[in-house]
Amino acid sequence: MEIWMILLVVILAAMVHASFHLSISVLTLLSGHTLSKKKSHLQLTKLSMSLVFGSVFATILIFSTFAYFAGIFYNIAFSKVAWAVLAGILVAAGISTWIFYYRRGKNIQNSTELWIPRSMAKFLNERASKTVHSAEAFSLGIVSVLSEILFYFASLAISAILASRVSLAHQFAILVIYVLISNLPIFSIACMISGGHPISEIQAWRNKNKRFMQFSAGLGMIILAFITGVVIFTPEFLGVSL
Repeated sequence: MEIWMILLVVILAAMVHASFHLSISVLTLLSGHTLSKKKSHLQLTKLSMSLVFGSVFATILIFSTFAYFAGIFYNIAFSKVAWAVLAGILVAAGISTWIFYYRRGKNIQNSTELWIPRSMAKFLNERASKTVHSAEAFSLGIVSVLSEILFYFASLAISAILASRVSLAHQFAILVIYVLISNLPIFSIACMISGGHPISEIQAWRNKNKRFMQFSAGLGMIILAFITGVVIFTPEFLGVSL
């Protein structure tokens, strides 16, 4: 498989990952609570960037773990069936994103909420309201990434498996590309908040475009499933090794 095709798959997978909103929701919650407590601008920036670094760290850790074990077990246990299963998971996750990622809000008429259980949403809100140290914000970033792994699991797994099949230099490049793209939205919004941009305007923009992002994430996973089936599974099925 050509390196440019691998990079194309990784970029698409990272864009799918970037389309999910939980980390950004936690960031805006944290920033809103920090501002409501009249904390300094430096404190706001420190907490926001700590959460971003937590998100980046979690992404690196998950991706590297998948790639490490893929490199060990690919030739031993990875079969053609596994590629078909991953493609199927992508389709299922894409459809689930269209149907379940948002739900109707309980408290505000015509509002929508993320898919997460209300008990988890309450926990994240409470932790965000009580966060005063960088380490706490860092852990919130990790938790927010881990909480959505059900949605981006297959796309990340495919990227990590492909990364394990190339040279070490290309592996590092793929890791950097995936982490940068998948965390670009939260980093950009953290910079906007730290620069004094009103959180209300950011929330209004997100609310206006959330259905488009939801549709794009689901469509991206289905396209990725098609690419996996045509470019990866079919050659494997025909006996052409990656």
